Amino acid sequence: MLLSEIARRIHGTLHGEDREISGVSTIEEAAAADITFLSNPKYRDMVQFTAAGAIIVGEALDLPIPQILTPTPYLAFARTVEILIPEKTHEPGISPTASVHPSASVDPSATIYPFVCIGEKAFVGQGCVVYPGCVIGDEAEIDESTVLYPNVVVYERCRIGKNCIIHSGAVIGSDGFGFVWDGTRHVKIPQKGIVIIGDHVEIGSNCTIDRAALTSTRIGADVKMDNLVQIGHNVVVGDHSIIVAQSGIAGSSRIGKSVTLAAQSGVGGHITVGDGCVAAARAGVVSDLPAGKIVSGYPAMDHKKWLRVQNVYKDLPELIKRVRDLERRLDALSED
Repeated sequence: MLLSEIARRIHGTLHGEDREISGVSTIEEAAAADITFLSNPKYRDMVQFTAAGAIIVGEALDLPIPQILTPTPYLAFARTVEILIPEKTHEPGISPTASVHPSASVDPSATIYPFVCIGEKAFVGQGCVVYPGCVIGDEAEIDESTVLYPNVVVYERCRIGKNCIIHSGAVIGSDGFGFVWDGTRHVKIPQKGIVIIGDHVEIGSNCTIDRAALTSTRIGADVKMDNLVQIGHNVVVGDHSIIVAQSGIAGSSRIGKSVTLAAQSGVGGHITVGDGCVAAARAGVVSDLPAGKIVSGYPAMDHKKWLRVQNVYKDLPELIKRVRDLERRLDALSED
């Protein structure tokens, strides 16, 4: 595709020669037929040595190659990838080796690959793609243009919105972890609720979202989850939130809108996290957070305070030595 056409479609401005581009790549590995991008200033020095045929940038650079200028180079590059490497097309229809209950409703435009199981009164909407090995339980609903990658399990009555992507191994609607001690053993509390997932949600591989005990576990619109995330029963996650790998949210917690839970962070049960909060990697949130709070550490504390605490940690051996030295001096004085 000509650079001028790429620039037009990503709403950028072409500076330099208009030439054909056939691929996309990184600054280091791009060849003459590729386009790359610069968004992070950290890599600015590297562009002097790139072999790319063109580059997407936020401001003009002193380079001998064509440049597409845009205020959002990272976003523009993502759209360029979509243009030059389009998604795989799917042939609509139901594989003869799929098991679809006669009462299930599958839109004719949906693609159901081999060895999919769709239960009684389930619904699969327009343009959905369900890869091999997926199980869609009784009365579950998958709205239009949603993709389920291989071996996704959607338990009975759970609902998934439009334009969602659910990666391999994810389990939607497994039982919440609820038990009560009767004096001799743990008695299971029946988990009879559902999971409701909003539109434009992406769920990474091997995530688990538990069904509510009685009502619903809810994931808002445009929520993005990395791999290996655990969401407990009755949790509510607000729109546009980001939950990074190996994070977990215990039951009945409320996560606000546009919250970020970084890698391996955890939220205790029955906790409210306000809109716009950020929990740094490995943070343990054990109490409610007001909107906009940035926390780190365990138990989670204000991020700036946590940084000061970290500075103290490295000095602890020397501080202990000084304290013990002072104690010895005091002891000597008291003996005198």
